[in-house]
Amino acid sequence: MIKKLIINNFKSIDRMELNCSSINIFIGTNSSGKSTVLQSLLLVLQNNAGFVGFNGNYLKLGEFDDVRCRGVKNTEDINISIEDASKSILSHDYIKTGDCIELKKNVNGYILDDIFNSRKMVQYLSCQRIGPMSAYEKDMTINDEIGINGEYAISYLNIHGNNRLEEKICKDKSNQTLMGQVNWWLKRITGTEIVTEDMVGTDYVKAAYNNGDIKNLRPNNVGAGISYLISILIMCLASDKNAILVIENPEIHLHPAAQAKVCEFLYFIGYNGRQIFVESHSDHIFNGFRVGIAQNNMDNNLINISFMYLENVFTRYIKVKIGKYGRVENQRKDLFDQFDIDMRKMIGV
Repeated sequence: MIKKLIINNFKSIDRMELNCSSINIFIGTNSSGKSTVLQSLLLVLQNNAGFVGFNGNYLKLGEFDDVRCRGVKNTEDINISIEDASKSILSHDYIKTGDCIELKKNVNGYILDDIFNSRKMVQYLSCQRIGPMSAYEKDMTINDEIGINGEYAISYLNIHGNNRLEEKICKDKSNQTLMGQVNWWLKRITGTEIVTEDMVGTDYVKAAYNNGDIKNLRPNNVGAGISYLISILIMCLASDKNAILVIENPEIHLHPAAQAKVCEFLYFIGYNGRQIFVESHSDHIFNGFRVGIAQNNMDNNLINISFMYLENVFTRYIKVKIGKYGRVENQRKDLFDQFDIDMRKMIGV
């Protein structure tokens, strides 16, 4: 598990040292640096196996001068360092040499290097993941992936739905398959269940949803949020132990009550041996973890919530302190305070 992430001279971050937990949530205003933190992990993943550059399968960020921290002098390199609990270190230095980018990689211990060489051990779902479709592409490659936009998630579920999962990650003990666990959580969060069907002779697979006695509803005839959620459930439940899972905006198109239950799911995954990194703009995601802590359903020590903000042109952060009863102990401006602001306006205060 990643214990520390150090970022130097990358986009809006001049220097940042982040201590990481099992579940890491990044919140803050637009353009405050939340995505930059996630992108630092993806940049290491993209470049660790030999490719060098800022434009690849995971990220398309432009040239060196587009991603270096503008407030730092031009001669500075970009550095991203990751440290795990065993003090294994994986460090990438990106150096501009003329029109090219040179990567100097430093490895102290093999664990992190192996993890970041594996697409299976570090997985990413973007905020641009696909929504409802009448048919979904099959993954015709040898990679057997979900896809960064969840484009192959339904295909993956159709192929691997009967795979048996480790018992500790199974809520439904009567059906310990990937399909069984996906449907347990899908029903808990949205009240629906999914079925898939191979479109024989084509490069596509179909999905349909059951809602109580109403069967085989097409994705376009149920709430769009279900389609944005399903790839998260599949990726997390199919992941290996010790996997690092990076998710942008898990709240997309979901009702607040469903978002609160997504927090339960993310905590369950992190509690059971995976590491979660999430960017969110949702106060319901934020409050979902607060409620879990207040009700003693979640261990505060496993949850790290970072509020990102800009100071001059640089990203800064505070670790949000959640008290025993879910109270925010270091509240500050823009930390999901809009509801209180609006309420004061409505009552004329």
